[in-house]
Amino acid sequence: MKENMFMLHLVILMMICNNLATSSEVDKFTKKKEPKIIVVGAGSSGIAAASKLFENGFKNVTILEAESHYDISDTKDTRIIQYFIALPVCFVSLGNYSVDLGGQWVKGEEGNAVFKLAQPLDLIDKSDEPDYGLVQEYIDSLGNPLSEEVVKNISDFSSNYIYETDFFNGSVFDERFSNIPEVFLEKKKYLQYLELFTISFSSADSWRDVSLFNNDRFRVFPGDHIINWKDDGYSKVFDLLTKRFPNPEEELPVLNNTILNSEVTKIDYSKNNTESPISINTFNGISYQADHVIVTVSLGVLKNQYETLFNPLLPEYKQKAIKGLGFGNIAKIYLLFDEPFWNLGNRRVLHLSFVWNEEQRKELENDSEKMWLLGMIGAITVHHRPKVLEIFVAGKYAKAMEALAEDKVFNHTVENLHRFLDKKYNVTTPIAFLRTQWFTNPHFRGAYSYRSVETHRQRIYADLLEEALGERNIVRTFLKDIILILNHHVQLCM
Repeated sequence: MKENMFMLHLVILMMICNNLATSSEVDKFTKKKEPKIIVVGAGSSGIAAASKLFENGFKNVTILEAESHYDISDTKDTRIIQYFIALPVCFVSLGNYSVDLGGQWVKGEEGNAVFKLAQPLDLIDKSDEPDYGLVQEYIDSLGNPLSEEVVKNISDFSSNYIYETDFFNGSVFDERFSNIPEVFLEKKKYLQYLELFTISFSSADSWRDVSLFNNDRFRVFPGDHIINWKDDGYSKVFDLLTKRFPNPEEELPVLNNTILNSEVTKIDYSKNNTESPISINTFNGISYQADHVIVTVSLGVLKNQYETLFNPLLPEYKQKAIKGLGFGNIAKIYLLFDEPFWNLGNRRVLHLSFVWNEEQRKELENDSEKMWLLGMIGAITVHHRPKVLEIFVAGKYAKAMEALAEDKVFNHTVENLHRFLDKKYNVTTPIAFLRTQWFTNPHFRGAYSYRSVETHRQRIYADLLEEALGERNIVRTFLKDIILILNHHVQLCM
């Protein structure tokens, strides 16, 4: 249910901005006073908000970004380098290729704002093939392929029952597979695989942390869900938002008004000063004054800093939302090979799913350094990058991986590929390696959010974070009040 994270928060931003600022009201207001607006964070929400502000006639807009890099993808521009942050969105070089360490695929077509932006410009490649050109192989930790019957049974079970309330205790599994010995006798093996599969979408440490209710608040868009960018990565979205593509002459002044290395440490909205009601202080000792602030930091950052970042403290309902919403981690590992050892045939993407047998699982559970490999859900080829293999690591295992030295992660990863794939493939040694570290980055502290059990218990919803604070209502239809929190790691549907 988490596949549409980037698109959904972008929809939130676009809908808010489209509904908030009419040109007549902006003109009416700006004749009286040009408001000073600070956007905290140059990620996807921050860039979208600033772009829409400039587009609607606001001129005094400043974006404060904690990282040292922009989110735009044209490396010919002297203002930027080939590293971009967002969603997280991160576009880096790997050999002669560029790869996305964060947001990657355009997930779905109908209703997807990113698809609507990119498809007419021929930036992405949707497929009309059966299964959208995806071929899947399921392999156990002895290198043996799972039978087609087992794969079908497990896949159908996952699709139909994974959100049942009795799913976690295995009773639904027992009822479904009691007459299928090939599956039932290895119940623990397949339940553990299903848990890993589940948390790879939710980012939680355990599927018991994920609420089974209110999943209708997450929106899945029809169509191809593995739409890749042809040349550039997901950071191309920022070129589209700022209008520097397809016509650079129409570029909005977002980059020129972005200040890097400006981690915000305090947002003080306690003043009654009508001239500059909000003070924003940064880590490097600079203070900014503003009429309005849009905060777009990740939920992970809010969880860590909400008690110190705002003065006065946020209202209790917002604090409850920050504490109650789940926020976890998903990691990627990219491997570059001289030549691909796999064979795609005429298909677009090959997905290799790893299923642990109990014997090998127990061995790794007793190895504190290599235990993270139990979170390696599988590997997938990358369209338009024919020599690249991408690996996903879920939940607490991703956090453990990030804590290890790079050489150990590389060696463990190659060892695991041999474990699962040597019987079918001639696995060669990669010539280049990249991994993500979103959890250990203090400006992200994870990958994305999920509806936790606590959110259901306390009736907490992500939309609570986008409600404005304060009593002022200067531009009624744009910035409803002094602080607007739009969290770009919180996903909900409109």
